[in-house]
Parts: sequence; structure tokens; C-alpha cells
Amino acid sequence: MAAGAMSRDWRLDWAFPALGRLPTTLPWRLVHWLGRDAPAVRRATELFLQQRFSQVFLGATGEQHRQWARAHLDMLATEMLDAAALHRLGEPGGPSITLQGWGHVQTLQQRGQGFILVLNHYDRLLTAVIALGRRGVALNILTMPVVDNPGLGEAQRAFLVRKIAATTRITGGQWRTSSEPLRPVHEGLRKGQGWVILADAWSPDFARMRDHAFLGGYLRLPTGIERLAESTGAALLHACTRSLAPDRLEVAVEALSGSPQAAIDAVIQRLDRDVRERPWAWWHWGLWDQMWRPAAQEGESNV
Repeated sequence: MAAGAMSRDWRLDWAFPALGRLPTTLPWRLVHWLGRDAPAVRRATELFLQQRFSQVFLGATGEQHRQWARAHLDMLATEMLDAAALHRLGEPGGPSITLQGWGHVQTLQQRGQGFILVLNHYDRLLTAVIALGRRGVALNILTMPVVDNPGLGEAQRAFLVRKIAATTRITGGQWRTSSEPLRPVHEGLRKGQGWVILADAWSPDFARMRDHAFLGGYLRLPTGIERLAESTGAALLHACTRSLAPDRLEVAVEALSGSPQAAIDAVIQRLDRDVRERPWAWWHWGLWDQMWRPAAQEGESNV
């Protein structure tokens, strides 16, 4: 529910696109007043999130749960504005992006080695892709099915298609989905291409998954990135975005070492730390009951 269904209304049809055309970064500082969804939906989502946070973060206060829920809603609205104005991210008059770890990408490019840029559904997740695209890095994107995904509504589908199209225009790469043959992905990685894949993408239809320690229990996630890296010899990089303000973003890219399995374990350990610090920034609270299971009954408690 935290990433709940988006109904087609005036916000999607013209409000966000119009807001994204206004000069300066003022739109990013005002968008939380607009909200991603209608007021009734936002109220229901806020209540849901407060309840979820109270279940997971037992040591936090009710006021903290409320603040996190509202911060999550603000993030969703800001992400929607980003999607309507991706061409402005990292450009004069748009939100600024500070990039750390650029040298890791440069090293792989100089070697001609393919790599997978691993992201999670955390904060404004495509900011890292835009930041690297601004530096001339051609990045390809592998996502779950969108156009033929029965779990998406019309508005969600249109939003994601526009968002990915805007991203690939900046990065100069291609977009493929996991429902298509993956041979081009394998071949591209072997030829030195960069591909963006989300580690915490999730569907009950995924056949190969494994557990990762996460927030006092276990998060079950797909193993596709690990298998791709093993079969192609691709390097693994991880990028994480941190919103310092609605119009000020920081991206950190880090090189992952060890086996692909160990590398993804490290990514989820980092996600665990980040979500404990900033619970509102993770997108998947609505999938919590499906993705996460508690630890064995050994006296463990949640956060």
C-alpha cells in the first residue's frame, strides 16, 4: 500500500508535468503540498504506514511513526515530480546531485569490463542512474515487466513507461524486462556494457530466491543478479541515493568485492542499515508481509 495504486486524475494528467516546467527548484520544495495521491488515499496510506512502523520499529515512538509516514508520502510526491522532469535533475535550475565514487565506474570503463549497477527501492532511486548518465555513462536498464504486467493499473503503467523512457534518453541505453529473452543482457555484459538492476525487485512468481538477514528477520529476494554476474564475469557496483533536501541529492557508488553472493549480501546489509536510519525512504512497506518473515522463535525481536 505504501506504493499503492495511482488513479488517473488531474495530478497525473497535468499538475505534475506543469509543476515540472516551472523555473528554479521551487517545485521540488512545494510538491509535498500537492501529494502524489488524492487526500483520502494519502490519509489511508499514512495510517497504514504508521501501523506498519509500529509493528517493525518497536523502540520508536508513535510520533516518530507519524513523522516517518509523512516523510514517505513526501518522497513519493517528489519522486513523481522527478519523473515529470528527469531532464532537470543534476542540471542548472534543477535539483543538484553530488556524486561520490565516480572513480569506480571510470576504472571499469577503462578496462572495458561490463558491470551491473545494483540499486534498491530506496529514496529517489533513479538519481544514481541520472548522475552517471550526466557523466556520459551509457547505462541499460533491466526491470520487471511493465506493459504486460497485470498487477499494474493503467496510470501506474503509463507512469513507469514515461519514467523509463525519460531515463534512457539521458543514459543512452536500452530498456529490457525480465519477461523478455535475457541473451542481450548476457552479451552486453560480456562486451563491457553497464546494466542497472534492482536487488529488491520482488514478485511471488520469482522462481529462484534466497533469504537475507533484515530488520530482525529475513527478506526473501531473487538471485538473478548473482547468476548474471557469475555467468558473465561482470563486476558489481552498488549505488545509493540520499535526499539531503528535496532539491539536493547525494549519490554514493561503491565497488562490491568477493563472490556475487557475498556482494549482494553486502548490499542488503547496507539496505538494512539505511532503513533502520531512515525507514521512510524504503519503498516496499506495502510488500512487507510477502517479502519478509520473522526469525525463528529464539527470543529475537524486531528493531
